[in-house]
Amino acid sequence: MRPTPLHPIKTRGKTLGAPKPLVCISLIDSQELIICEEAKRTIQLAPDIIELRIDAWDFIEDVETSLSVIKEVRKIAKDVPIILTCRGHWEGGFKEVSDEAKFSLYEKAVKLKLVDYIDIELAYGEEKIQKARELLKGTSTYLIVSFHDFEKTPPKEELYSIMASEIKAGAHVAKLAVMPKKEEDVLALLAATLSIRRDFPEVPLITMSMGELGSLSRVIGGKFGSDLTFAVGSKESAPGQIPVTKLKQCLDALF
Repeated sequence: MRPTPLHPIKTRGKTLGAPKPLVCISLIDSQELIICEEAKRTIQLAPDIIELRIDAWDFIEDVETSLSVIKEVRKIAKDVPIILTCRGHWEGGFKEVSDEAKFSLYEKAVKLKLVDYIDIELAYGEEKIQKARELLKGTSTYLIVSFHDFEKTPPKEELYSIMASEIKAGAHVAKLAVMPKKEEDVLALLAATLSIRRDFPEVPLITMSMGELGSLSRVIGGKFGSDLTFAVGSKESAPGQIPVTKLKQCLDALF
């Protein structure tokens, strides 16, 4: 048993908030043909979810070309849910992408029912996040509100406050990723996750401590309330990710 949300989210047969955490693989290639080939290889690894990191795309400012690639990946993925992420360059993104291209692609992909989640950083503020949530009304797409710190792990109380702010802003799913400097930082991340799960039991969570020191959180985070963990397919999208086959073996043993 693990602490699961009262209102899990089910998309294309996969439940975020099930007794066993979901495993996600990110696609982070930059060129059109390589992205589609990598999507085919990734699907063979049987992830529960894939994440399209479109901030890595060389052609991301070309909205129509980008949309056509999302359509192709949707066909390749079949019934595997897709998270559409254009990570801000200030928060670990691969390059600076204009808000115009980012949110235009989000809107078009949602209207065409190509993706199951979109990811927006908490840094955009509550007004912008609420507009995104309005866009999702009446659709089958859900909003992940995220925060990433690749330099440090704030104190437990601040981690709690960040996730609470994500939920208050309108997140269907609250996400937090931080970099530990010492073992206690990993414990702080896990403790904050458990506290948020207990105080906001309705909302699914995605939390992780990054880097080699934090890699344990990607295995046991589900025991503290995290509902999804990221694994490596061919390339890692964040430091400390574990190869998908090994991670699945660990999760099978724990859950």
